[in-house]
Amino acid sequence: MKYEIVELSALSGERAAIYSIKIDDDVILFEKFLDENRNIFPGEIKSLVKNINQIGKHVGTSEKYFKINEGKPGDGVCALFDWPERKLRLYCIRYQSVAIIIGGGGYKLSHIRAWQDDKKLKAEAELIIKIAKDVNRRIKDNEIVLLENKLYSDIPFIYEI
Repeated sequence: MKYEIVELSALSGERAAIYSIKIDDDVILFEKFLDENRNIFPGEIKSLVKNINQIGKHVGTSEKYFKINEGKPGDGVCALFDWPERKLRLYCIRYQSVAIIIGGGGYKLSHIRAWQDDKKLKAEAELIIKIAKDVNRRIKDNEIVLLENKLYSDIPFIYEI
């Protein structure tokens, strides 16, 4: 699978860079998430986008916006939500106060205990976990560098896993 890390410049700002993932030259995962949910959950979508904008431009990657440790220990995978009692989940990778990489997500039904118990959420979470593993390896190998409020690479952010 080929993926590209693309900056969402309209949401990025001085406090943090906001990125998403483009899979196999096709769709950007955050745009797909918005398309799938904007008509069903317009209030939650509006609030999530507002929070992402706040993260990029004003507050940085404060833990109050995330459910931490949604992936493997130490991989940075989180769920982004507007309020904990809301059920729309958006999976992402949080890099300190520098950046977030947004994947996909979905609606967590009230009878679902964990993302592993829902086919859609499981697929979305496992994809971002797989990408986090690859990006984290590339950071460790200095292919990707964490700057003050941005990810940096000498080569385009196009990778294969």
